[in-house]
Amino acid sequence: MIQRADLYVVPLTFKHPIVTAHSVLSTRRTVILRLETKDGAVGYGEGVAFETPWYTSETVRSTLDVSALIAKLIDGHAVTPQSFATSVRSIIGHPMAKAMWEHALWEIEAVRQNVSLKQLLGAGDTVACGRTIGIGLLTQTMKSIEQALTDGFERIKLKAAPDDLLQALNEVRTVFPDAPLMIDLNGSARDQSLAWFEQLDAQRLLMIEQPYPSGHWVASADLQSKLTTPICLDESISSHEDVETMRRLDAGRIINIKPARIGGLTEALAMRQSGVPYWVGGMYESSIGRYHTLLFASLSGAAYPADMAGTSAYFETDLLDTPLEVENGKLIIPDQPSPCLKTVQRLAEQTIQLI
Repeated sequence: MIQRADLYVVPLTFKHPIVTAHSVLSTRRTVILRLETKDGAVGYGEGVAFETPWYTSETVRSTLDVSALIAKLIDGHAVTPQSFATSVRSIIGHPMAKAMWEHALWEIEAVRQNVSLKQLLGAGDTVACGRTIGIGLLTQTMKSIEQALTDGFERIKLKAAPDDLLQALNEVRTVFPDAPLMIDLNGSARDQSLAWFEQLDAQRLLMIEQPYPSGHWVASADLQSKLTTPICLDESISSHEDVETMRRLDAGRIINIKPARIGGLTEALAMRQSGVPYWVGGMYESSIGRYHTLLFASLSGAAYPADMAGTSAYFETDLLDTPLEVENGKLIIPDQPSPCLKTVQRLAEQTIQLI
């Protein structure tokens, strides 16, 4: 039974601004949840919604509001990772807020079984990694791609608004003709013509991620029928039922599983069993949430390297006592790192005690 639940809103400063199809991020406010049970077990989770609803409808504000509802539903009740979804089923949607709570409960479950979360999930010791690079100043983009290849990253994801993409991609391909590239459109290309997509199709990409907004199943299926390059769905996939919809419509051929976006590790494990090719993505989260994602990514079955680098590549200050670092294109997964609560409390701009 949960004795205490605290939320910390923590601003993390990027070392270099992150460019997406919708925005440029210099600071990332993340939400950290700390749960403590009556018998002293502690678990942490991270809410990975952004401040504005450009990626999904969830935001930092909605994470705080929904967490207050979750706290009321579970207060005074015994709850586990397996029973959590049933406990909060009266709350429609908000999978990122729910994932934060579920991941903290997974950590508590590991403590109760006297094992690490890594052991509980049967996770591995390393994860093959890709690198995400926003297309901004082209000279800097070229340097970043060159460095990523030198560092052994096995896949490079480029992010840019559609208007900036084709010319930049042509120049990138001229310099790096054989680099393992993919494009992430974050649902921003609904107004682009078939001819525009055919130019992407000619670039020998590993995949085109989320060309249309999340609900555009028919449009995505129509586009996939006209392209050789596989479409990867990300924002469209929020449950294992969505995976089946994609498969039946042939609206895409790869999925990006982000446990922190789809409700947690339980749903991610169900998607893993679907048989659809997948890879594992990050959410520009701190190392608290990233560690949970890495544990899932290290399980067998992923078709492509995970979409993550070491957290030191992103933030000026991070929140684990053990850094998550890349060696020769692989992230090393420590056995049982601990969040640095003093750092979380020092950096937090807002603290809320829910229970």
